[in-house]
Amino acid sequence: MIRYDLDLEYLKTFQAVADFGSMHRAAEERHMTQPAVTRQMGILAREVGVPLFRRFGRGIRLTAAGEVLLKESRDIFRQVEEGLGRVREIGERDLTRLKLGSSHYVAANALAAPVRAFRKECPEVRIEFVCGSSEAMADKVRSGDLDLAVATLPARSEGLRRIRLWTDTFAAALSTETPLAKKERITLEELSGEPMLLPPSRSTTRLLIDRAFRKRRLYPVQVTELETLEEIAAAVAMTFGAAILPVRLFSLPSLHASHIAVRPIEGFDQTRDLGVLVRKGKTLRPQERALVTILERMREEVGAGSPPEE
Repeated sequence: MIRYDLDLEYLKTFQAVADFGSMHRAAEERHMTQPAVTRQMGILAREVGVPLFRRFGRGIRLTAAGEVLLKESRDIFRQVEEGLGRVREIGERDLTRLKLGSSHYVAANALAAPVRAFRKECPEVRIEFVCGSSEAMADKVRSGDLDLAVATLPARSEGLRRIRLWTDTFAAALSTETPLAKKERITLEELSGEPMLLPPSRSTTRLLIDRAFRKRRLYPVQVTELETLEEIAAAVAMTFGAAILPVRLFSLPSLHASHIAVRPIEGFDQTRDLGVLVRKGKTLRPQERALVTILERMREEVGAGSPPEE
């Protein structure tokens, strides 16, 4: 039985001997000594179990078994080269593709300029973009479905490396038509008496809002859940209730500014970190490093200081 760990170099030497009909010429071609070539051919013949060459005058010729092995060995190297070519093609495609995820909030409020800069810097890279909740993006990064995501950094960091870009602070968002909008500052007690428009119960943002209410032993009288912060802001403008939203959200010029009053909340000290999520242990490819570098410039723009990297 042939050993499957037999060195492919033996087959290359075998092909040289077959092509030149001489151990001496094969040794020159392979930059080996003739005894080394003779030894390799002896080992190969023993492994195959049948003679591969026969003497013919001063040279050698292939036996019938040798002819078959020559054809099969050429097929082996052709298949190896084709396989390596396919691997190289995949690797090249891998260097020109980036699977990027983002929360709705980040996509609407902070991602356009960095992505435009990246596309100018790396025009050959094709971005596959996915948008969803921060929690969904974190799960996709953990599973490898995304190369990286920009979203609210989750409290649970298992399987994730987190690079903070900025920290959000919060304010009350009220319809300009509600009496509370006339006040300069709002308390949590006052907000708890209003219909509240809140993000989904399991989201990181909802958890910190609920924590603030629980610390005061307050429970809003009415809660309506909406999927995105942008939907919540629109609902506030439509007088459906009050909300607690990131101050940064109101930097968007189209965010119903004339219909929403933004007020500080007394005693509300909750914040949330936003940044880049990468699967823990992952080595960043060049295009991923380039995008992260561009995203980190956002940190300087918002004055968030030097963030920890986990």
